Amino acid sequence: MDNAIWEKVPRARPDPYLEWERRTRDPWDQRDYFCSLHVQVIPVTGDDYLPNLKALLKAVKQGRLDQDHALPDVVTIRMADDEQKYLSDIIHAICTGAISPPFNHIQMQFFIYRPESLVYINGAYERTSIYNVIFAGPPIDELTLHFPTHEINPLIFPGPPAFASVAVGIIDDGIAFAHERLRSDAETSRIYALWLQEVERAPNTDSRVLFGQILEKNDIDALLKSCKSESEIYRKLGIVDFSKNKYNPLAARASHGTHVLDLATGYQPSVEQPPRPILAVQLPSVATIDTSGVTMGSYVLQAVRMIMVWADRFSPRMPLVINFSYGILAGPKDGTQHLEKALADLIKFRNNKAPTALVLPAGNSYRVRTTAKMTLDEGEAQELDWVALPDAAAPNFVEMWFDDIDPDCSLAPVEITLTAPDGSYGQPIRLEQGFVWLLMVDGRPIAGMCYDINCETSRGRIFLTVGPSARNEKNWPIAPSGRWTVSIENRIDGELTAHWYVQRDDTPFGYPRRSRQSYLDHEEAYARDWKTGDYRVYQDDCPLTYQETLSAIATARRATIVVGAAEATDEFYENTDDCPPANYASSGPTISRSKPNCSAIADEGDALWGVLAAGTLSGSTVRMRGSSVAAPQVVRELADELSVSHPTPGPEAPVPVPHPDDTIAVKYTDKPRLGRFVLKPAERRWIPKRRYPAI
Repeated sequence: MDNAIWEKVPRARPDPYLEWERRTRDPWDQRDYFCSLHVQVIPVTGDDYLPNLKALLKAVKQGRLDQDHALPDVVTIRMADDEQKYLSDIIHAICTGAISPPFNHIQMQFFIYRPESLVYINGAYERTSIYNVIFAGPPIDELTLHFPTHEINPLIFPGPPAFASVAVGIIDDGIAFAHERLRSDAETSRIYALWLQEVERAPNTDSRVLFGQILEKNDIDALLKSCKSESEIYRKLGIVDFSKNKYNPLAARASHGTHVLDLATGYQPSVEQPPRPILAVQLPSVATIDTSGVTMGSYVLQAVRMIMVWADRFSPRMPLVINFSYGILAGPKDGTQHLEKALADLIKFRNNKAPTALVLPAGNSYRVRTTAKMTLDEGEAQELDWVALPDAAAPNFVEMWFDDIDPDCSLAPVEITLTAPDGSYGQPIRLEQGFVWLLMVDGRPIAGMCYDINCETSRGRIFLTVGPSARNEKNWPIAPSGRWTVSIENRIDGELTAHWYVQRDDTPFGYPRRSRQSYLDHEEAYARDWKTGDYRVYQDDCPLTYQETLSAIATARRATIVVGAAEATDEFYENTDDCPPANYASSGPTISRSKPNCSAIADEGDALWGVLAAGTLSGSTVRMRGSSVAAPQVVRELADELSVSHPTPGPEAPVPVPHPDDTIAVKYTDKPRLGRFVLKPAERRWIPKRRYPAI
């Protein structure tokens, strides 16, 4: 690669991850993909939103905005039927005086779909007279939208189950919705709505959503009655189809969503169950396998919004607990990351009507060497090794955040040099907002970097990417694996603090290996402590840190409930005061959050890791570990609490308050990783009994 050269070009996307996706797209791919947009309706004057709300509804009904002259005679805007119903309800409520100014900004936010060519202009979101774009999702392959030809058909429930006191929502991958642990009897499901966000199979025939399909309780009940086995149900719906689907999570022995949902609200059909409706969304495989979160945000936000809409259609006063057992490693970690902030706003909004909680895992990245923090004096330079592993078919990303920068200066506060493992390509660069620097080989990029500013917090971000080190479906030039050296030199007056976060890039449970997690390294990392023999100690001069390792979507100060992972050691069973963090349990503090809210047992010990819960098929049990399986245990506890208590609605999320006998005290030194307390393993959580049903 002697012909590699750095090039400076204007940015085409405001989001740096989507910028890299656009730069590495096949040049001959000229399709105008549809994208999901999170939009905020603009008031005409003051708080007068009604004209533009009506204009948006008119546009989605006719399939075009008046300004869309660039694409004549084609559909340029669509909205799912359930979202149209929500928009119509807002308009009706304003017209009848049911809601009045001042409006909550959440009430004026909606999800629409637009062709990519009408989303961006000059590297920014294109403006309209009706709305502003808050965030755009990635292009959705295989999604083809046509002009609406029918009246909307939203999902309307006949009513909640008798005496239902709380609903449980889940957003995950691989949800075995026909599992016996999710039924009240052999032919009756407890899942009242399930959105299968499938984007791999087209065309879509369910108008209630514009990709994937929705299964109602009646649909699942009918399948349970007509099919001889669970596997037949999944094959009949095409969820398991090795001739068409690239990934088939429900064909595996264990599936993440099934295990998590069982921990949150699974019961044996023979056991008396609380009448708790389940509202579920299964994320598409393309979003799940991309653990960096590049494609995830849009799907998750729509999922949470949909679950809340469904719960409100049961009853606007019904308490709701949602589990989202997922995390990413890189972001501002100050509560302002778009997905994190949008989720917090949604939770606060519904909390004004009924108790609503979103439970998130704290993360499992304590020892993966993806976090560093350094302070540079004026003119000082420091460097770290960024290790990109071989045989990785996905790109690697690093976010570098700087505190207290001048938001009016478009230049980065540091001069940065990215040097390849063989010592080549290194060139000091002072990045500028609005541009991206690409390391080009044969006209295609293998690495890149850019700079942007968060004016709200006066923090700057440098975004680094190194391409895959192995061939993938794009057949793109591969980047060298090994130690890439990243050097930064302070170019502003005074001291500067830099936070380094390597983005998550591993292969999720149950999927073929595609990614391998890159990490940071330093000569002072992992030196041996001669007093204790511990080789995992970072020396004083090492920028790598165990702090700030909480998931980047779990740092909001109060709106969400963050759950850490604890380990039940031998001493735990003898002395309940000793319950240490799991070896991998992430740690605070971050800028906006000092610790998780609480923790639950995620490992039974060093030899017997994980916790037992349902496998993919009825009658099977599997073990899984991590804060992802700790979070649903708190969901179950919180649902039990909300079913008997009646907290006053308010903007803050409720925090689980178990009985003192059900908790374990946390040592002061462990609080940044475990929070205020650890839940004891619930004796009333019946473990599925193994048996062998028909396949």
